[in-house]
Amino acid sequence: MALALVPLLVRFAIGRNLLDVPNTRSSHEIPTPRLGGLAVIAGVWAASPLIKEGHTLLVAATLAGLLGLVDDLLNLRFWLKAAGQAVITLALLFVLPPPILEVSGALWPAALLFSVLWVVAIVNAYNFMDGIDGIAGGTAILNALFLSVLVGSSAVGGFGAGLAALGAAVAGFLVWNVSPARIFLGDSGSHFIGFFLGAVALYVEPVGGSPYLSFVIAAVVFAPFLFDTAFTIVRRARAGKNIFDAHREHIYQRITPDPAGHRQVSNVYYALAAFSGLAALLATGGTPLRLLGGGALVTGCCLLMALLPRLAGRTG
Repeated sequence: MALALVPLLVRFAIGRNLLDVPNTRSSHEIPTPRLGGLAVIAGVWAASPLIKEGHTLLVAATLAGLLGLVDDLLNLRFWLKAAGQAVITLALLFVLPPPILEVSGALWPAALLFSVLWVVAIVNAYNFMDGIDGIAGGTAILNALFLSVLVGSSAVGGFGAGLAALGAAVAGFLVWNVSPARIFLGDSGSHFIGFFLGAVALYVEPVGGSPYLSFVIAAVVFAPFLFDTAFTIVRRARAGKNIFDAHREHIYQRITPDPAGHRQVSNVYYALAAFSGLAALLATGGTPLRLLGGGALVTGCCLLMALLPRLAGRTG
């Protein structure tokens, strides 16, 4: 479905001038359609009969995708987008409470706030990181693959099938998005994918009887995108820059000198995502040794990312 829809969306976007026009912050040089997220959303909905109980999450993620589509068309302010993402997340958590809310007791308000901030953070991490050809799509497939293992036979059914549908839909889109990209995800795609994957992390099977530990392990899957986003925000804040201003200072942007390097840099991030996913799987045993091993692997991954600009000879 996604593979077939993309050429139609390309023609539609070009005919109505719905293009991402390059500017000084862009990593591309040719005006490119940015409605690819709609193909991903449609692809997942095509598999909805298989998703069963996961429909609640699918509806919430679709609402987040539609909010992203509005941003693609109208260029919303960041705070307005974040507020919309938070409201959608709140609705999902009340309708389908995750394990960390069910066991939080008196800490329920704090757990609820954290859960909302988590999903909003993943949505925006995907949005920030969708800046070069293929990077977000390929990483999303790997994130979905490892999360499907962590979800396992969770009592909240349907997520495994939903993750499979998401991975397949993104793969169909990615055929058109690898460098040189014919179409971009746009905010509709990054919002939908980030929301779906970020929310699923709240529902993984408890490790050692602890839903908190299981969540931390699931969060490791997202380490490359989260670290790049957090590292960049801290780096800009220390330099006295406005962290909300658009820029080209993410790690992946600093090591991508021109569009010819998109595929190589995306491949590096695929490897990092696979490495982080394996670290999460290692930690699922729940024993001190396996937790230490998983923590060491993901720490090494983050340290390597911090050094990437220097290793690439781009320290600015």
